[in-house]
Amino acid sequence: MLIPILNVKPIDPVYFVGVDLGQRGSHTAFIILERFEEQPEFTDLLRGAPLRIRYIVRQAIRVPLGTPYSEVSAQLKTIIQKLTPRGTTILVIDETGAGIPIIEMFRKDFSGTGARLIPLTITSGQTASSTTVPRAALVTKLQVMAERQELEIAQDCRDIDILKQELANLSLTKSSDSDDLALALCLACWRAKVR
Repeated sequence: MLIPILNVKPIDPVYFVGVDLGQRGSHTAFIILERFEEQPEFTDLLRGAPLRIRYIVRQAIRVPLGTPYSEVSAQLKTIIQKLTPRGTTILVIDETGAGIPIIEMFRKDFSGTGARLIPLTITSGQTASSTTVPRAALVTKLQVMAERQELEIAQDCRDIDILKQELANLSLTKSSDSDDLALALCLACWRAKVR
């Protein structure tokens, strides 16, 4: 009996770093979401099962209130320098409150790191574009991933309890001063699922 040899190699991981930039009274938050393909068990492989795509929150970081953007940028750069050798790194940053000058500072600080920076403006509208996305669409994408059990959270995340609390209270339409980590996760998920 001939058994076909499958030439299947999992792709390198892709890291989506969702960043919600804080303003006065709200925290800056980072989420590191890893997307990778996992080889099925040998018996499933013989049955023709495809590679399984997994999405795992590797880190949830809530930056203390009042931290200057220059320090936020330095902290992000350190994270990026650790991730980039392991796989593709994409930063998805909410530019709604911080504005274009802060994004340009980040773009300059991260040049040469190999990471791709994607700024998004969160709107209350109905339609997404390459630079804008409605809040409801962001939250819905996260909810769908959770319902399909596509999303996992690593137990050793630094601010996992805060993230879980924020996710439990996340609103489709209303922004809150206490949804920074959840919104950062929404940004990472949005980009991770764009095809």
